[in-house]
Amino acid sequence: MIRRLLSPLFAKIRAEATFLVLLAVAAGGAWFYVQYKQVRADRDDLQHRAEMICARAGADWSQTKDAKRGVLCARRAAELATFKATADQETARLLAAAMEEANARATKDIENASISAARMRDALSRMETADAQAERRNLVDREWTSAVNGVAGLRAPTR
Repeated sequence: MIRRLLSPLFAKIRAEATFLVLLAVAAGGAWFYVQYKQVRADRDDLQHRAEMICARAGADWSQTKDAKRGVLCARRAAELATFKATADQETARLLAAAMEEANARATKDIENASISAARMRDALSRMETADAQAERRNLVDREWTSAVNGVAGLRAPTR
């Protein structure tokens, strides 16, 4: 039953085989043509992007007497990459030196603050002692004035 239904169809296909082969070849050719157009568009886009990148890098993409197309641009890109790496290393070195210097200054500031706090404690202690003596003797003398000056952060004049 199926054979009866399909045999007229197969007979027509055999009769039109050359046309069907031609149709398959035409479809394959059309597919190749579309693929070629896409590849060509991609190539043109890549070339345009390369020209733009080279222009931004300050180099010429076109061919010269001394170099093929793109060679000068590749050299310029390599120079820029080397410069960037060198600049990054130098920046890191300078930053590390600045951080080290800042840490040294902070350490020195902490030491100075500690010394200043110790001096202030000593001055307050001397002031308390001088104040107690002044109360006991009911006399404000040179020692008491010196202790007040010490609390205020003033130093005795050098002679």
